[in-house]
Amino acid sequence: MQPLNPIPTSLQSLKSPPAKLFYKGNAELLNYPKIAIVGTRKPNPYTKLLTHNLASMIAKHQGVVVSGGALGVDIIAHTAAFPYTIMVAPTDLNHYYPNTNKIMLQRIYRDALALSEYADIPSPRPYHFLERNRIVIALSDLVIIPQADLHSGSMESAKIALDLGKPLYVFPHRIGESEGTNSLLAASKARAIYRLQEWVLEQFGAHNEKEKDEILEFCALIPNFEEAYQRFGDRLIEYEIEGKIERKNGKVYVR
Repeated sequence: MQPLNPIPTSLQSLKSPPAKLFYKGNAELLNYPKIAIVGTRKPNPYTKLLTHNLASMIAKHQGVVVSGGALGVDIIAHTAAFPYTIMVAPTDLNHYYPNTNKIMLQRIYRDALALSEYADIPSPRPYHFLERNRIVIALSDLVIIPQADLHSGSMESAKIALDLGKPLYVFPHRIGESEGTNSLLAASKARAIYRLQEWVLEQFGAHNEKEKDEILEFCALIPNFEEAYQRFGDRLIEYEIEGKIERKNGKVYVR
């Protein structure tokens, strides 16, 4: 666990920005476009599928998914976007919360990015979740809430997003389901995502050319250099010379 300096400027928009941030993993991910995906711990099958597919598409377009590591929507989004994902913890980074997600959280600590404002909080109290959520939202360029109950932590995250002027998106649900996100739509406080691929292309249109390039698609997964070189040979070196990719700590990144 290392201190993060400087703290991202986007967090200064908060009423109470974190005095310190600690991290484990790849801090370079902070330089990518960031999209928060947060929601219920008990998603229905429809939400599980759409969340997974959307997070995966975002990562393929070199976007980074930011979430809180919780059960349900959060961990589905982290897993689908991995290693293009940032997890903000409600504990310090010497512990794993919830322990149910320990295996995935270990992967994030090692090969993605984990953040925390706590030096020594082994077990979170209720207010730690709200403090975590404000960082998730402030760090991100826009916010997606796939599913949420009317009175829930996700709706508190929606309030933070609206207060900070972050674009807010939700999935459309049937009447009686996900009443929190449906209420946001009814009040015109959020926009619905109806077609995943069209929405992703709209957000990442500038990356369309990269998407068609097999080398850049592969390098978007942040592979080991040896693995990438074995697959593409000297073409990989040409991309490095042209500045399309860079090599750091034995891994390859799309620039």
